[in-house]
Amino acid sequence: MKHIRQINSVNTNTYTIVDLSNYDGIMEDHPIFDAYPGAFEIAENELPEFIQYVSYDIEELNTIKTNRN
Repeated sequence: MKHIRQINSVNTNTYTIVDLSNYDGIMEDHPIFDAYPGAFEIAENELPEFIQYVSYDIEELNTIKTNRN
């Protein structure tokens, strides 16, 4: 299953993926990548048995991105 995961959660018991339920854009263009560069990546592997979801407000992510520039 294709998903956005937090890189430092791989191979831990807190595998973290981004909740995309309120996002209808292209996954590769999700603002999480600009707001937190190097912290997230797209993965296409099966999800492990235990996962946690992280939710972000899209407008807040866009603000973080703007303030970084």
